[in-house]
Amino acid sequence: MIRIGLIGAGFIGQMHALTFRTASMTSWTPGIDVRLTVLADQDPTLAAGIRARYGFERMTTDWREAADAADVDLLINAGPNHLHAEPSVAAARSGKAVLCEKPLAGSADEAYALWKTLEASGATAMCAFMHRSIPALNLARDMIRAGELGEIRHFRSRFLLNMITGEPLSWRFSRSEAGLGALGDLGSHHIDQARFLVGEVVSVAAMTSTWTGDPAGRVTDVNDDAFVCVGRLENGASASFEASRVAAAHNLGGSIEVDGTRASIAFHMERLNELVVLEPGRGPRTQLVTQAGHPYSDFWLPIGIQGQHPLGWNECFAHQARHMLEAAACGKPVAPRATFEDGYRVAEIVETIARSARSRTFETVTFRS
Repeated sequence: MIRIGLIGAGFIGQMHALTFRTASMTSWTPGIDVRLTVLADQDPTLAAGIRARYGFERMTTDWREAADAADVDLLINAGPNHLHAEPSVAAARSGKAVLCEKPLAGSADEAYALWKTLEASGATAMCAFMHRSIPALNLARDMIRAGELGEIRHFRSRFLLNMITGEPLSWRFSRSEAGLGALGDLGSHHIDQARFLVGEVVSVAAMTSTWTGDPAGRVTDVNDDAFVCVGRLENGASASFEASRVAAAHNLGGSIEVDGTRASIAFHMERLNELVVLEPGRGPRTQLVTQAGHPYSDFWLPIGIQGQHPLGWNECFAHQARHMLEAAACGKPVAPRATFEDGYRVAEIVETIARSARSRTFETVTFRS
């Protein structure tokens, strides 16, 4: 039994509330049950509705009551980015495991301090880069590590969507509350995937753009709407990253491609269960990543009894939830899910990209140990 406290009743918080409960129903052993004990959010009306919907035992408007609660074993920090550090540290110091949403912090300095503080505390901690729990991307990683693509030469990605809703701008648009915008919120996912699939980012050159203003005048420090970046990975491969939160015609346009000397692979977010494999002289073939033996194929019901049913976004969050539960309940290592060190390293890369956009030159990524 793992007792859960959750900070944040918004979209991502609700995804965690839903999928930590469903993750307890996986076929993986040992069985791990969950109790949703306390929900913290500064909006009491929102919190009351989410508490009733997901079955939390109580709610509060003070995150400290969740971080310090004696009946919480695992704190899920899905609050705004500027609230990632203090509650996570408080929970770790009171003996809790911590799952913190990405980006880990609003700056590399803060992310480094958070990683080192939790490392010193001995707490079990995961940074929620949930793309690491998508079956198709795990199969891609297996293929790359097995040498099926040959020597990796190129990584490229783009992440396009529209976050302009006509309503007042959210905290995500504020530099002081969120840190960087499209770069930190969206680009960080694919930067982490470059590291997960191929290897570390060592140098970058980039540009950022901002067009959005807040008609209501509440957000006066609007962060970046889009960025484009080229870079070099530690194995010598080239990398390119593009993200925009104001691409009006895109609902969720995410793609990742990796080219090797023997083959290439492509993943598209809109086709979550598929991995496209391209081989010289043969053209593309689409691999449906729902077969027996594929990553997470044994997570729910046995594959093949009534066909190869596709999985969705909720299920991928449940995969991540199960990994966190295993780390908290059974002492299993967090890696290869993202650790707080991974969260820090992505923050350092993001900040170097932002610095490159200002300097208009190539910048080297320097990591602290």
